[in-house]
This record gives sequence, structure tokens and C-alpha cells, in this order.
Amino acid sequence: MNFYRKIATVLLLLLAAGWLKSPWEAAAQRNFVSAGLLSQPLDVATKEKIGQTCAAVALGGMQSVVATFINLAAYGSFEYRDWPKLEERYNLIVALQPKSSYYWDVASWHLSYNAAVDYREREELPAARREALHKQYIQKGREFLDRGIQNNPQDWTLYSSKGRNYAHKDKFPDFAVAAEAYRCAWQTGKGQRTFEARAWLYSLARVPGKSEDSLDLARELFRNPQNRVDSIRCLLFVLEWQVMGERTMEDLLGQCFEDYKMAAEMLRLYQQNNADQMPQDGVMMAMQWLKERG
Repeated sequence: MNFYRKIATVLLLLLAAGWLKSPWEAAAQRNFVSAGLLSQPLDVATKEKIGQTCAAVALGGMQSVVATFINLAAYGSFEYRDWPKLEERYNLIVALQPKSSYYWDVASWHLSYNAAVDYREREELPAARREALHKQYIQKGREFLDRGIQNNPQDWTLYSSKGRNYAHKDKFPDFAVAAEAYRCAWQTGKGQRTFEARAWLYSLARVPGKSEDSLDLARELFRNPQNRVDSIRCLLFVLEWQVMGERTMEDLLGQCFEDYKMAAEMLRLYQQNNADQMPQDGVMMAMQWLKERG
């Protein structure tokens, strides 16, 4: 009897110790997760979808390995143009690796670009159905980016991809959303991303009622010689023209271009290559003024 009593006592002590330390372990796990040292525990639905073997591997701290294998399977879905399956697989991948911006970005690209275009070009579907699926998958891709940003708020690449998506002329652009996304990309990139800064301006300049903000940004960017590319010079001229007041054409051109020859060539190309519908105020008048002066 003494033997069994000792066994029972040991078991009770172990249970008590486990009960006492479980709050500490739970708190420690939460701290490690918030610090990015551990991944979020898998929920029941995710465990069921990836299967017992993969779930066991993931629980063993190898979620990235499972995500890699599912990513390879997702490529097969891409090859066979099985977009619902691809979406399902990427939802599993980001559940396993929510802190990997790469997976969020690739999932968005597949859905907003590859899937959306594929559905639009499927001639076996009725035209209305093609268009509906085209819009639906653009939105699905955008939702992946939004969820990715929620999980990785300091990653400039996801903001940049969101800006590019919303500024795309074939994807029902929303330049206000694009401008805000590029602004966030520039800020989270610690102000070192010159492409995102310029893209922020290009989007903002196409938002109605934002001319003043666009001009302030254009002037700020133009102070950096690295930003004095053709499109920035021309856009600065257009925005300055909108508020020129008593200033002369000669004064505006001198502010934005190094000489009249540069101004004439850059403004001509800016006016001709305007598929993105950038503002054109004053461009034709400037070109005529320059033409008259040889």
C-alpha cells in the first residue's frame, strides 16, 4: 500500500506543478509570440486542413518547412489555373507563416494579376461572368495585402505592393488609397525609398482636391537631386502652373528645367505618353511658348 500511496503522491505533485506553472508558460508563450520569437499556435481548422503529419511537424516548431511544401503545391495550382485551390493553399501558408511578407505578397500577385486576367480572358464563360470574376479576384488579392499589413505593419514592401495594385490602370484604380499606401511604404522604409516617394506623388496628383498637397510634396522631393527625373520635373511644372499667380512662363520653366531645350523635350514626351492620365495643366501653352522662341 505504501508503494501505491507514494505513486499517487508523486502524480498529485506533478499535476499540481503543471497546474501552477501553466499560467506562467501561457504568459511566456504570449510574450514570445508578440516579440516575434514564436509563431502563433495553430488553430483547429488549420490543423485539420494540413493533416496530422504536417500538423505534428508544425507543432514541432517547423511551420516554415510545412509552408514551403504547401507553397510548392500552390505552384501546381498556378500551372493548372486552379485559382480557388491556390487561394486555399495560400490561406494555409499565411496561417503557418503570418510574419513572412513574401507569402502575402505572392498570394496577392497570383490572385490580383494572374487569376484576375485569366478569368477575364476565358472565352468559354459569359462576358458578365468573366468581368465579375475579374473584379472578384482583384479584390481577393487586395485583401491578402491588407491582412499581410495587419500582421506586418512595419514592412514597407507590402505597402508598396498595395500602392502598385491600387494605382494600376487596369485594376479599377483608387489613387487616394494608392497614395496613402505609398506614403506608408516611404515612411516605414525610413525615408530611403525614392521610388515609393515618387509613386506617392504620382498617385496623390491624380486625387481630386489634392493639388496643394501634391505641390508641397513635389517641391519637397525636387530638393533632392536624385528625384529630378523627367516625370517629376514635368509634374512640378504642372502643379506650379495651377497656382502660378503673377509668375511668368519663363520663371516657371527656369524653376523646373535646366534649359529650354530640356523643357521642350520633356514636356513633349510627358504630353504624348500620358496613358496614366497625369494632370496636364499648362503643358500645351508651355510647348507653344517654347516653340515660338525657337
